[in-house]
Amino acid sequence: MENIKQQNGEALISQLVSHFGVTRIQKDGGYVLPDGNLLNLQRSDLDHRQYHRAVAALLPKEMQGACDELTIVNLMVATGIIRYEARGRVHTAVKPTQAQRRRLFELMKYSEQGFRVIASDCNGATIGDQMFKSPAAHELLRFFSGCYDSNQKVYREDEFGIQPTAQGFRLMFRPAHREIGFYEPETGTMTLIPEFSDVMSLFRQQVAQYQVFASV
Repeated sequence: MENIKQQNGEALISQLVSHFGVTRIQKDGGYVLPDGNLLNLQRSDLDHRQYHRAVAALLPKEMQGACDELTIVNLMVATGIIRYEARGRVHTAVKPTQAQRRRLFELMKYSEQGFRVIASDCNGATIGDQMFKSPAAHELLRFFSGCYDSNQKVYREDEFGIQPTAQGFRLMFRPAHREIGFYEPETGTMTLIPEFSDVMSLFRQQVAQYQVFASV
């Protein structure tokens, strides 16, 4: 199964490179490939610049999400590529390779402005969000390791919400407009779909807060 996923990811990267090409000019790129090369979106050319929706449009139907942002996350998970904007934003969905970290270090080290680095999990939920200004290489490694190799994930509460029903509470993942869990007060049973199991404590916290406010 892992070999199939890897082959599919490599096929997608080949398709993207064939369509857009690669560049060494940082302000023209839009994605950092696993080998450290930059996908050429011609971002500095006002007449020919490509937007991230153009990348999303190339993906197969089964990878299309509820919005372009989630479609891009699906792409990043499948291929390991990193989305970036030279003006100061980086978005990952898997732990970067050494070549990618080296490229990100080069992007940030000589930049006049800071970079906001957002790490998402495979569902598109934010698990890390930090500003960097001319960071050292080990600072980037520590941030990504904390997000992807440990239990230091920090989920954003505003991406999740509960909806009361006649039977209990539904937990919603707002970016995808998706129900991911349910709580039954009568039995005290709380269930989450497996891929969102890490947000159990957040779910409990939101239910408890709602019950406190409802009783006031």
